[in-house]
Amino acid sequence: MAPIACEKVNGGEVTAPVENGQVFLGGQQNGFNGSNGIDSGMTGFANHSQTPCPLRAPLVVTIVGLPCRGKSFAAHKVARHLCWKGELAKVFTVETDATTETLTEMSEFFKNGNNVAIIDGMHLTRQSRQFIATFCTERIYHHLIVEFDSDAKSVETNINEMTNFFAKQNQANADIDWASIFLEKIQEVTPLYEKCEASESPMITVHNSSNPILHSVTARAVQGALQTSILGVLSHPVIHEQLFYFSRHGESEYNVLGRIGGNADLSPRGWKYGQRLAKFFRENQKCYPGPQLIWTSELQRTVHTAQDIPAPRAAIGDLNEINAGICEGLTYEEIQEQFPQEFAWRDQDKFKYRYPHGESYLDLLQRVDSVVQGLLTKTQVLCVSHQAVLRCIMAYFHGTKPDQVPYINVPLHSLLVVRTNGFNFEVEKIPLQVECVDTYRVKPKVSF
Repeated sequence: MAPIACEKVNGGEVTAPVENGQVFLGGQQNGFNGSNGIDSGMTGFANHSQTPCPLRAPLVVTIVGLPCRGKSFAAHKVARHLCWKGELAKVFTVETDATTETLTEMSEFFKNGNNVAIIDGMHLTRQSRQFIATFCTERIYHHLIVEFDSDAKSVETNINEMTNFFAKQNQANADIDWASIFLEKIQEVTPLYEKCEASESPMITVHNSSNPILHSVTARAVQGALQTSILGVLSHPVIHEQLFYFSRHGESEYNVLGRIGGNADLSPRGWKYGQRLAKFFRENQKCYPGPQLIWTSELQRTVHTAQDIPAPRAAIGDLNEINAGICEGLTYEEIQEQFPQEFAWRDQDKFKYRYPHGESYLDLLQRVDSVVQGLLTKTQVLCVSHQAVLRCIMAYFHGTKPDQVPYINVPLHSLLVVRTNGFNFEVEKIPLQVECVDTYRVKPKVSF
């Protein structure tokens, strides 16, 4: 995708709220005087004849900070979130600073239609950051700096977790002292660190802490939906080791009849599954510790499925099943007979199709965003919900492209266990051996 430029309006000035010298939204995009580098006398961002198009120009995110500050984990978290929401993002990992080869590879990435590149390195000197910013100015790309710092306790925790992770990944070299390597690297590069200045670029500053009270994020000149989305992701404290449980409700009376939606209660086999799920947690505490929190939808079949599991709980409307509108309570055969055109349109594009007076998977993806962001601030949560909702949530952990979300198989009477593994997640499916109907519909072959 070629970069698209937009002419500035009124000289490029953008009005935004200012507090203590920090611009929280709006502001000009570039902070560099052409290819000549930074204007040392400027107090804000320099004026240019062109700025990146706020809607279509690619975004380059430069990660800044000393080792063991949670930079890489956060970079991959941001990329995962953006891809889940339909953006085309990638993390470019460099040892210290971006090089000419990095920027060339990034340009090729953008030419193929992708739109967000995150350069995960240290970029401790102002010169290393200026190198990227000047490149972005010349190519008419958006540029955003994200600078990380951490309190001492979080640094210690990060070192311990990284030590454990690298030890597991390199069991053949068990004699390597990873903790000493990380500490020596921190001591080596700390004298080189030049903290970011407000004049360099639009910027997000993250003070990482696992304690929500101490975790803080500030922003200067952040603008547009993409940058605001990144700000939202970074505003939550990072928990490195997490465990989640996901389950559909037990088989419902409507499942047995082949009907969709509604607020039907559990079938006899569905009640049995709820009992089996509670028994599973009682008998497998060592490998699968019981949930500390339970989230269900507001519909009775999810509430009843989790009723025998001891833990604080909340019924959340955003976990309700997709609204099928005029098709609520119908079978697929009845939908095809009564609304043949709607049935055909849904088969053609199941992700974007919206039931009349109802929702689409695209709507649902937006609805469960707050649920996923809330989950990522916790651990040992059991989420009991519905097929379409859990497809959207599991797409985040699987890294599934949005158009494939409606075809993720989330069977009845199976527990999905999600654990963190470095920057990624491992998903384990545990069938609990209670007979039930199969509600999965394979992707139809559509002829145009």
